[in-house]
Amino acid sequence: MPGKNTGVRHGDVLPEIRQAAMRAEPDRYLAATLAPLTARPALAALAAFAAEVARIPATVSEPLLGEIRLQWWRDALAEGREGRRSGHPIADSLIDAVSQHRLPAELLEAVLDARERDLSGAVLEDDQELAAYLQATEGDLFLLGMCSLGAVREEVAELAALAGQAYGIARGLCRLPMSLHNGGAILPAKRLEAAGIQPLQLASQPPAADVENAVRHIAKAMAEDGMSALSRARTLTRRLETRFRPALLPLVMVEPYFRAQSKHRILAEPVEISPIGRVIRIGLAHLTGRL
Repeated sequence: MPGKNTGVRHGDVLPEIRQAAMRAEPDRYLAATLAPLTARPALAALAAFAAEVARIPATVSEPLLGEIRLQWWRDALAEGREGRRSGHPIADSLIDAVSQHRLPAELLEAVLDARERDLSGAVLEDDQELAAYLQATEGDLFLLGMCSLGAVREEVAELAALAGQAYGIARGLCRLPMSLHNGGAILPAKRLEAAGIQPLQLASQPPAADVENAVRHIAKAMAEDGMSALSRARTLTRRLETRFRPALLPLVMVEPYFRAQSKHRILAEPVEISPIGRVIRIGLAHLTGRL
């Protein structure tokens, strides 16, 4: 069965998983370290998985190579459900998490599908497509995290969706220069068109002043949407059992991300958050119970 003979003690996290998660999903990894021992490996594996598959569109030289790597993940997870291990530490830890916590495999597939979409560099058409994309790339991870802590999927699905919208918009805006360089962005085409901007104009360097200003106005409106989703998520969190909350700790970073992003040149300067500040914020949120 998955989870046996791994050489890892109950509650331990492999160095490979810690390194992968901290590289691109530090919020989720730090939250995992504050979870109960029984769920810590699963939350860390989810963070590392999210980090690894998000890197694929940014690191491959052509879409076909990315599709091959994403298919490898699909095959590894499918074989894991049949009791076979891949030999890849992150994949095997994720297989263990799925088995031990009965995580919905289709949610992991949705994450992979969203990253396959990223390979095309296609622009999201409208806010509806944006919501679906954020659900797959962020909301489903919050849902999987809460399920790892024992939550019933149907009871926390709305909360996970709102968390994904708030967190996804905040991180997406902070990473806008990087995502544009890699061929994609979270700015919906209809919002760009309403501002008189064509998607190709976003990639020009240095960005024209009028384009930068237009995008800043779009980002401000999207940030307001993100804060509205955060407020609604916080309302639902007040009724959430305390034991499920570690999966939601990354939400404490939404407001700092928006504040930092508003002070940067949105098309030229990716936002960096102080590692110490991140640790303090997530740690305090855990201690106080306030997201």
